[in-house]
Amino acid sequence: MHSFRDRYFGLIRQWIPSQAEGSSVGLDIGAGDCKFVQIQKSGDSFQLLNWGIEPLVQEDTEATFKKVLERLNPPYKSICTSVFGKGTLIRYIEMPRMSPEELRKSFAIEADKYFPFAQDQIYTDCFILDPQSKDRQMSVMAAAAKKELIDGRLKLLNKLGIQTDFIGINPVALANGLHVLGAREEQCPVVALFDMGESVSNLTILVDQLPRFTRDIFIGGRDFTKRIGNALGLSFPEAENLKKEPAQRSEDVLNACESAIMNMIQELRLSFDYFTTERNREINKLLLTGGASMLEGVAEIFKKTLDIQTGIWDPVDSLKIPPELSVETMGKKSLKLGVAVGLALYPYD
Repeated sequence: MHSFRDRYFGLIRQWIPSQAEGSSVGLDIGAGDCKFVQIQKSGDSFQLLNWGIEPLVQEDTEATFKKVLERLNPPYKSICTSVFGKGTLIRYIEMPRMSPEELRKSFAIEADKYFPFAQDQIYTDCFILDPQSKDRQMSVMAAAAKKELIDGRLKLLNKLGIQTDFIGINPVALANGLHVLGAREEQCPVVALFDMGESVSNLTILVDQLPRFTRDIFIGGRDFTKRIGNALGLSFPEAENLKKEPAQRSEDVLNACESAIMNMIQELRLSFDYFTTERNREINKLLLTGGASMLEGVAEIFKKTLDIQTGIWDPVDSLKIPPELSVETMGKKSLKLGVAVGLALYPYD
C-alpha cells in the first residue's frame, strides 16, 4: 500500500526522495513532550529502529531536541515533522475537475475563500482526493498553516542543525500511518480515528482509508488530569502520576474524568451527525489513539455511549520490533507515537 507521499500536501513544498535504503525519522513536537520514531523499510514491511518520548520544557525546548538528536541512530536519510492546533486548518472542498497544476494555480489566488486568515499570513496547499474519478466535480483536501508557526518551527530546528525534509499537519500524518499500516481496517469502509492528545484531540474520518473530515477538539489528557486533581484533592503532578498508574484506584480516576470524557463524546456525536448527513455514509468503527487513550476504561465508555464498534489503534503493532527494543518497556506509550510513525513513513512508497 502506498503512502500519501505522492499525493500529500506539504506546507513547505519539498518533495521527499523515495528511498529503498536507510532510515527515516518522524518527529512529533506536542504540547507536553516530543515523540520520535526511526523506521526502516524491510522488504514489504517496516522495522522500528528506535523510538523515544522526551518531556518538553517550554523554557528550554532546545535541550529537549538535543536529547532527541543524541538518541537517534545514524545514518538516517530524512527527518519529517509537523504542526497542529489553532494555527492550522484543513478544509474539504468540492470543485470543478481540473489537473493538479491548474488546481494549485487556482488555489494560490482563491485560498482566502476557504480560510479565515489573510493570504499573506499563511502557507497553503491542496491535493485531489479522487484523481481517478470521471465526475465533473472533484473532492479536494486543502490545508493552511500560519507562517509564524511554520517559520518558528524551521528556525528552531535549523538552529540545532536539524534539516527537516517535510513539514505537514498532525491529523493527516496520523491518517497516513493508518493508511499504510492499517490494512486490517479495510473491511470497515468508514473509520473515525480519534487522536486523544495532551491539550488538543483530533477527529479524522476516513472513507476507504482516505481522510474526508477533520476537526480539532480542544479537550485532552490535561483536562483529565485537572479533573482528577480537583476530585481527589491532588496536585497536578500527583494527579498526572495517578492517571498514568491508577493501580487500585482506576475506578476513582475514571469517575473523576467522566465529565471531560462526556464533553469529548458530545463533540464526537455532533461531528458524526454532521458527517452522516453531509456524506450519507454511516461510520462503521471508532479507533482511539494518543496519550489520553491510555486511560483505563475509556474505550468502553466511548463504545457504550456512542453505540459504535470501538477499538484502540496502536501504530507500533504493525511494525517489526527488533529484540533489542523491549515491547514491555514501551507498553502503552506506543499509543502516543501515531503522528511520529505516520511522519516517518512518508519517504517510502
